[in-house]
Amino acid sequence: MAPVTWSRLGSPSEVAWARTAGDAAVIVAGTAGGHLYLRRREEAGWRWEHVGAPPGAAEVLGATLLAAEGSSAVTPIVVGDDLRVWLYRPGAATPWIGLDGPVPDPDLPFFAACGDIAVSTSHGGAAPQHRLVVSSPSGQPWTRRGIEPGATWFRLAPDADWIAVELATALASAASDQEPQPHIFAVSQDPETSASRLRVAVLENSRWIWTDLGGPPPGADLSVDGLSATSVRDGGGRLQACAIVRQTITGDVGMVIGSGRDWQWTGLGRPPVPNDLSAAVVAEKGPAPQPGDEPFVVARAGHRLWTRSRTGAWTDRGTTPQDAAVVDPTSAFEAAAPDGRRRVWSTGVSWESDLWTFESDDAGVRWEDHGRPGSVTAVLGVSIGPGMMYVVDENGAVWSCDVWGNPSDGFVNPGAWTFHGPPAPGVTAALGVGVLNMEGSEPRPTWVFVVGGDGRLWARTAGDEGGEATWSWVDHGAPAGRPIRTGAPPVAVDVFGGPPAVHVLADDGRLWMRRISGGEWRWTDRGVPQGQLIFAIAGAAAPPSEAGPQPVVAAVTGDGHLWISVPDGDAFRWSDLGTPTPTEKIVVGIGAEAVSDDSPAVDIVVVSSPSGQVWSSRWEPGRPPLWTAHGRPADARIRAGVGTVRDPDEAGCLISVIGNDQQVWATSSTAPGAWSRWDPRSATTIVQGRAVLLGGRPCAAVLDDGRRVHVVTVAVSPDDGGMS
Repeated sequence: MAPVTWSRLGSPSEVAWARTAGDAAVIVAGTAGGHLYLRRREEAGWRWEHVGAPPGAAEVLGATLLAAEGSSAVTPIVVGDDLRVWLYRPGAATPWIGLDGPVPDPDLPFFAACGDIAVSTSHGGAAPQHRLVVSSPSGQPWTRRGIEPGATWFRLAPDADWIAVELATALASAASDQEPQPHIFAVSQDPETSASRLRVAVLENSRWIWTDLGGPPPGADLSVDGLSATSVRDGGGRLQACAIVRQTITGDVGMVIGSGRDWQWTGLGRPPVPNDLSAAVVAEKGPAPQPGDEPFVVARAGHRLWTRSRTGAWTDRGTTPQDAAVVDPTSAFEAAAPDGRRRVWSTGVSWESDLWTFESDDAGVRWEDHGRPGSVTAVLGVSIGPGMMYVVDENGAVWSCDVWGNPSDGFVNPGAWTFHGPPAPGVTAALGVGVLNMEGSEPRPTWVFVVGGDGRLWARTAGDEGGEATWSWVDHGAPAGRPIRTGAPPVAVDVFGGPPAVHVLADDGRLWMRRISGGEWRWTDRGVPQGQLIFAIAGAAAPPSEAGPQPVVAAVTGDGHLWISVPDGDAFRWSDLGTPTPTEKIVVGIGAEAVSDDSPAVDIVVVSSPSGQVWSSRWEPGRPPLWTAHGRPADARIRAGVGTVRDPDEAGCLISVIGNDQQVWATSSTAPGAWSRWDPRSATTIVQGRAVLLGGRPCAAVLDDGRRVHVVTVAVSPDDGGMS
């Protein structure tokens, strides 16, 4: 087996965070792509609901759930990356209701971790009263009372010399004879020293007064991702606020309970295991906590979950079935059990970025794996200058991520995924065609071609505007109004870096080309081989000629022959390349590549039947086809082709397929029968992929059985080049 480098780029559908509230019927989840999803429990089971991002926002920074007036339902309150806050009403004619947001402060520096949001709801009056709190672009906490039109935001700590890293809220009564009011917790950070402390704000005489609670003894810095809060009642029935935090050095959990300016810390320590405590949340009690019912904490240490009350001991709740995943709890709430036992229902996100829920009571823990929403269904290809990977999700939307690195050290996705959307409202990206970008200054012109659900060719096109890539969807239509069945990746036909040519097969069985002609995009009918209809396109290439790159297309006809279409003046000529042997027929194409920059030869790679083996046919003008048998990986059937890509070290191309073992296998068109398996680092199987060129090296961009994207390449020395 060849030494290879596997680089995980992930997926835009990977779950980044999740929250729940109420009756456990709805979970709100944010993904790596910055989109919001709802996970709903219905009679038939759970289902995912795509929410996306609010109007004018590219991604969601945070969200929480708000109890809807007059019902037990909940609705999301969402913060976009423009720091505007929105109420989302599923099913409404106008689902997004703008609630404005904090006023930008140009005199303060931008805080990258802004956008945290929390809400508290009191039920003392005729209608619920909501208090919203959000961190501004400069990291300052802002608040708004109510979600009615006309309500305003104002700054909670106008003179603060700290920033709010994390927010939480809980209701409490400052005195036994007072109505409950919101208590706003903030993990604050000194912008100069990064020292962190817990603070709480309470409304006194129409002013918000902040109290510095510090942290649990011995006073170490607090984690910036460990704050959660709830309301509890003491033995006398007084409503108090409770918050928990984690210390950064020891990993211990600290709990503070109180109201107004009266607070008491309790150190909860950590579970009695050598593993660090990595996540902890306090379960919400709901709107009517019972007197004397202590707060309850859910935490993870190592692979296992632990729970405890304020005065109780840590209880080991175990791990997922067969230790299938390691899950960090992200939210929890207590619900009434029919037999009166304590029942806690929690959400969590695994190390593999899947959503999990677990229900714990005295009888044990019950786990449920919810996976991820909007899974990737296909890899489209890559572009360079800068390096980007393009994929399609199950909703028919196109996404991309940056790709940094080089073949020797591997590649990484340095940040989030970018949403390019579907081609048009009501039109999905139903079939990937391919990606091409041209040489030139960065950002380079790029075309991402797909066949829409409407049977038309669409391109996500990037142009250069002031050094920035500007993207738009372009409708290229359908040839002669005939729906498109499939297409071949675009090829470069302009030596000056102009638009490519792309070939498609329409439902009339004819080959069509889309390219610039006379300054405009036009469809050209390349026809069909004499007496035949085209069954499939095997691939397209643009080998050099005296007249410049020539668009050459290989196709499979209904009789199992391989044909090639080449330019002939202003027309096109079909030539029958036949079959590799009299007993074999071509059933599918894998790809076609021009073998070098100074040769008109093209390698065409196909799979034949009944042998099921891979063949390459080298075509050169004026010469008979040269067929080469490549056999089958491990002498087993091939599940799918990944593709072909020119190998810069050889006068040929790299061929990659998915073998019967669901692994990537590769060989060269110049090395008959020499297959090499590109083994992953873990027990991963591959479902789809594309052969691509990254860092000047042939690679495979593949989709694993978990619908995550990887780049696989043969290990090379650092001197062989890279990409950044």
